[in-house]
Amino acid sequence: MGYCWLIWDWNGTLLDDAWLSVEVMSQLRLSRGLAPIDGQQYQELFGFPLQDYCVRLGFASGDFKTLSAEFSQRYEARRLECQLQSGALPLLESLRQAGMGQAVLSAYQQSLLTQIVVHYGLQPYFAAVAGLDNPYAEGKAARGRRLLEELGWDRSQVLLVGDTDHDHEVAQALGVDCALFPSGHQHPRRLRECGVPLVQRLEEVRDLLDLESGRRR
Repeated sequence: MGYCWLIWDWNGTLLDDAWLSVEVMSQLRLSRGLAPIDGQQYQELFGFPLQDYCVRLGFASGDFKTLSAEFSQRYEARRLECQLQSGALPLLESLRQAGMGQAVLSAYQQSLLTQIVVHYGLQPYFAAVAGLDNPYAEGKAARGRRLLEELGWDRSQVLLVGDTDHDHEVAQALGVDCALFPSGHQHPRRLRECGVPLVQRLEEVRDLLDLESGRRR
């Protein structure tokens, strides 16, 4: 397909953190007299907007701000327990050697995203690491538009790789192709409904790329 550039989602795509989200949400449910959830329940319920997801989990809609703050505090305290997805680092390296431009686009807070990318030593692989900042009050799609403008990438040669149906929606809003990785945040059945390629292992992303075209950009 002649892709020259790859946009990666972070949470759940390059970082294996779905298990931590399940544990933290179970703790928050227990603190409010609700039963914990398992991984399959989480996969069936997780999605965007996050406020609707929290309601599906049984929380009161008016509790969202408090819930969000509690989740962030517990998640951030343990986030370095998470590992990169299996095969992520060798894949990033092989794509860099093949001449593919790469960037991260995430709904994660910019400062925290930058910190954790640096922690895992991944910053040399990316032309940009784009998260969200409160002053912009923008969503992931809007941040993605700015990212493409800043990098000057041709959208017809960009592949976005994520792990949720929201990533598919973002790719559609950006006018770029998409592939999805069923890594734990959403059930594969939900991802198949998006009608885009699914990769069962992260290394399979290579099979979607025309690396020779990538070198010619």
